[in-house]
Amino acid sequence: MTGFWRIVVIVLLLANSAILVMRSLQPEPEPLPEAPPPDPAVPEAELVADAYRRETVSGPRCFTIGPLATLVQQRRAEDRLRPFADRIRMRTTQADRDRGWWVFVVAPSRSGAIELARQLAERGAEDYFVVADGDLPDAVSLGLFEDVENARRRRASIQRMGFDAQLSVRREKIPQFWIDYQIDPGTRSPWRFILRASPGARNFQIPCF
Repeated sequence: MTGFWRIVVIVLLLANSAILVMRSLQPEPEPLPEAPPPDPAVPEAELVADAYRRETVSGPRCFTIGPLATLVQQRRAEDRLRPFADRIRMRTTQADRDRGWWVFVVAPSRSGAIELARQLAERGAEDYFVVADGDLPDAVSLGLFEDVENARRRRASIQRMGFDAQLSVRREKIPQFWIDYQIDPGTRSPWRFILRASPGARNFQIPCF
């Protein structure tokens, strides 16, 4: 038995020696290339929680919500924000809105518009009226259409009667309601609930007022 273990020990020593020799003969691995410096034009990724934590310690923040379609929506937004906001400011702006496609015939005067309306009635035209005010007070209105194809068909039918019917886009001024508010660091406002009740409105940060 002593001779057997002696042989085992000799075999292990020879095996280890062979492994060491093989490793010494292998070429050393090339060093990994260094990472290039970061591009200053590319924003660094950061956790949302870290961004919010840094934002909340930078001081009061101001936001605006809008445009809100009605004064009622503005008042409801104020009621929701009042418990969270330090300052609230209500304001109103004006915006242009397309009402539709207008078909009309222009007359040279008020009396001419009345005569034109009589002629339209004699030739079987319906749904018309003499314009009393606006940009064309001496015109005869023949309809306001949401679909331009319907407006074109109406204009063509009046033109076949022998009248110079015209087509244009009608616009009007509509009020848009906004609410500006300021909140302290660490405070979150219920703006998401307001936007759910006011489709088309947005909440975004503005300079404090």
